[in-house]
Amino acid sequence: MIDLNLARLLTAEVTSEDLLALAGTGPGALIIPDADSSGYTVARAEHLDWNRRRVIVYGYRDLALDLALRHRDHTQAAACLTRTVRAGLRGWAARTREANPLVWRVREDLHRHGMHLNARPQFSTTEDGGARIDDIFTWRHDRRIAVTLCTVQRQPHSLMAALDLYCGGHHVTGWSERITRTSGVPWFARYAGERARLHLDLRD
Repeated sequence: MIDLNLARLLTAEVTSEDLLALAGTGPGALIIPDADSSGYTVARAEHLDWNRRRVIVYGYRDLALDLALRHRDHTQAAACLTRTVRAGLRGWAARTREANPLVWRVREDLHRHGMHLNARPQFSTTEDGGARIDDIFTWRHDRRIAVTLCTVQRQPHSLMAALDLYCGGHHVTGWSERITRTSGVPWFARYAGERARLHLDLRD
């Protein structure tokens, strides 16, 4: 369930102080609606209950890109993010509610294996009508490692998931699996950390 007071959130602002707190918390930090839905707060992805659906407004990686690629300061980034949130929040909340429960299960599996969400999910629709969600994670053991997860739901009881592993922005390897209610923990969730360690050992 998602219980948000959208009317209050749509008048709230994301402040430069929020973004400074996000930056100070580091990789794996997210901005989410706070408990009483009157505004926004910074939380660590590793400390969130991923059995509970929640809207992600912004992440550490989003901020890093905004500051570096768009040459914004924290005040400019906060003002732009507030406009983006007000325009997109209703849609994000709807797509979060509609997402297949298997998406949340895969995220939880990745979190239990040290991969922590680091950016706002991106929602889209495939050409054949599949519901697509793209996530970006950071590896808690070494922040040079990033992981992208793409899930596509075409059937109600299963989804296709593709996981790609990056080091310093360069693609290392990837896997894909069909996820069902009975398939258990995805193979890529168990193996990604081991593959990341192997890559870093060979590189370093």
